[in-house]
Amino acid sequence: MKKIIAIPSTFIITTMIANSGYIVSHIDFKGLDSLSKNSAIELLGFDEHSVPSDSEINGAIKRLYSQKYFDDIEVKYFDKNETIQFIFTEKSRISKVSISGFLNNDEEKQQEFLKIKKGSFVDTAKINSTKNAIIEAMDFGGTIDNIVEVHQTKLENGTTELEFIAREGEEIIIKNLKFDGLKSFSHDEIEKQVTNRAEEGFGWLIGRNDGKMKIKEAEIDSERIKEFYMERGFIDVSVSKPVANIDFNRYKASLKFKINEGEKFNINSINVVIDDGEIEKAKSINLRLKKNQLFNVKYLRDDIQNLKNLIADQGYAFVEVQPDVKKIGKNSLDITYRVKKNNLVKIRNIIISGNRLTLDRIVRREIYLASGDLYNLTDLKDSKNSLGRLGYFDEVKIKEEKVSDDQIDLIVTVKEGQSGMVQVGGGYSTALGLTFDAGISDRNVFGSGIDLGFSLQISKISTNYSISLTNQRLNDSLYSGSFSINRNKYEYDYYTVKDIGFDMSVGKKFGRNVKGSVGYSYSDVKYSEISSNFDSLYAESYIKSSIYLNMTFDTTDDYFTPREGLILADSIEFAGMSGDAKFMKNTLSFNSYLGLEKWIDYDLILRSKSKLKTINDTGFVPINESIYMGGISSVRGYDGGAFPNRDIEKYKYIKALRSFTQSLEASIPISAEAKMRLTGFVDYGWIGVENFDMENRGGYGVSLDWISPMAPIQFIFSRPFNDEYTDKISKFEFTMGRRF
Repeated sequence: MKKIIAIPSTFIITTMIANSGYIVSHIDFKGLDSLSKNSAIELLGFDEHSVPSDSEINGAIKRLYSQKYFDDIEVKYFDKNETIQFIFTEKSRISKVSISGFLNNDEEKQQEFLKIKKGSFVDTAKINSTKNAIIEAMDFGGTIDNIVEVHQTKLENGTTELEFIAREGEEIIIKNLKFDGLKSFSHDEIEKQVTNRAEEGFGWLIGRNDGKMKIKEAEIDSERIKEFYMERGFIDVSVSKPVANIDFNRYKASLKFKINEGEKFNINSINVVIDDGEIEKAKSINLRLKKNQLFNVKYLRDDIQNLKNLIADQGYAFVEVQPDVKKIGKNSLDITYRVKKNNLVKIRNIIISGNRLTLDRIVRREIYLASGDLYNLTDLKDSKNSLGRLGYFDEVKIKEEKVSDDQIDLIVTVKEGQSGMVQVGGGYSTALGLTFDAGISDRNVFGSGIDLGFSLQISKISTNYSISLTNQRLNDSLYSGSFSINRNKYEYDYYTVKDIGFDMSVGKKFGRNVKGSVGYSYSDVKYSEISSNFDSLYAESYIKSSIYLNMTFDTTDDYFTPREGLILADSIEFAGMSGDAKFMKNTLSFNSYLGLEKWIDYDLILRSKSKLKTINDTGFVPINESIYMGGISSVRGYDGGAFPNRDIEKYKYIKALRSFTQSLEASIPISAEAKMRLTGFVDYGWIGVENFDMENRGGYGVSLDWISPMAPIQFIFSRPFNDEYTDKISKFEFTMGRRF
């Protein structure tokens, strides 16, 4: 006996013909690709040589359909051979998914909104989720009536192309902004705290308010106002959610916040209680909140974090800090930080991952914690920065994975960068024409941490070669070693100079941020083709034999693009132990880096770079060893070594012995995916003999900084200021392989 059983449409599209009371000798599947036959039989709940009931078949279809692979399931039963057949119509797979009309110039950001990926099945729920996420983001931008259409194109091969087409709605302009309840501050002071501001005249100009409403930011604006008050002692302040009155015919709006300020509070006392005791120990802690000062919620949060860091450095990874704020009288507060240490925590394992090339030991030797050590938050941060300073990795992450109440694992994940580089640089100047330099180097040969390089520099007046080998950690110790040889040739207007020499040094790492080295340098310098217009006494061949000392203090977090920290370096060279040259040269540099993203939610990096050079004449300073200024490493906008300008008679024989240069830079991202940034800069420098009064020059411009697959590249477009018509100008330069 046959009968038709209707299956709920939630699970299948068609119906099925089933058998009741007959043995199923064979189960057949047709159109089943995404699920194995064994998995399908397991989901059925019955097998061959069984007598499934109608409800069992119905349940089997529900379970198969719940896998979300199928648009349709049809079931047939054949009496003749006692076969039950399941016929599947699988969902189409996505061959392409894209967004248009939204973040068109930022593909990386677009991908964050896509809930459905290439190769997955067409899923209505995920499509709607993506659509809603895009609309929500567009609403956040301040427009209303935004629309996202979804186009599905079925291809001949059965796959589907999916396109989300975003159509931006209308912008709402805030014509009036009110703050009811203001007493202690002016309207302008509060308006500066919010994102949604009233339209000003000429709002399209930089620095003027265009009045565009950012709908999703409006509620956050309430918190911003509250934060402003609480940073100034008003702990009871309340700020209402914004009330917007919108004219949808003209897309104009007025916005109002209601503020109840309350009273200002001073701090009467501050205490720190650690596990209900140890108050005396806490007195030495440097807290930002101070007795007899106004309460500041920002300082309160800073104190909480600083206390956590302090206790975490003692091995308490799961420390908790709870502030207890009590009102004393009308306008005073007693604040007690209650610290719960919880258990001492030890490191169980340190797991290295992501290092395809770099050897595990190269990573591990930069980590200041080991298995069995007590947890230490400062050690953790220093380890991350140390790995970043190597220049081997694009990304370093250290994840703390809790194993138990007293043990954690550290998962160190690195993303290999481009340590091997083809270095190319150059530029154009009116005096030198096209300049070019190239080289091949690898800072991490075969993942060993050894730096090997060859460089070539060619310009209209120079040809330079060098080969270098450096091992920063000899046999994984704190000692380093380096060796290099070089050959240089410069063809100046008045003479030609050739320099052949070598350099070798040994160094040591002192602590985590300090490195020192001592080295020996030898140069054989010969002058030739000396012009009759140049005094040969100043072009006398010489041998330089010198010992030098280097010391560097480096707290930066990345080798190529640091966002925090500073570099203080000093190099002293003593020439004259043998040979002809006799002088002492000192080069002191100071670079500082500050990333502002954690304060302004934008990856703006500020840089300051200073360099002071001095030479003390102890017998003979060759003109070739005197100080020069200009070019990429000092004052951009001028040729390298443009000052002193030896084309000018009064500077022809002067040996500059002093210089100071200062650079200020601001770097912003262009494309995070392409690792490309734009940097504006201003350089200024002074040079002289006994003082810095010979020449002073400035330059300004922009550089395009790109960490390319080959190496970091800079394209520098510069202009001089305070320049004179005799100066050697350079308007464009490029370089590859340098730190930014």
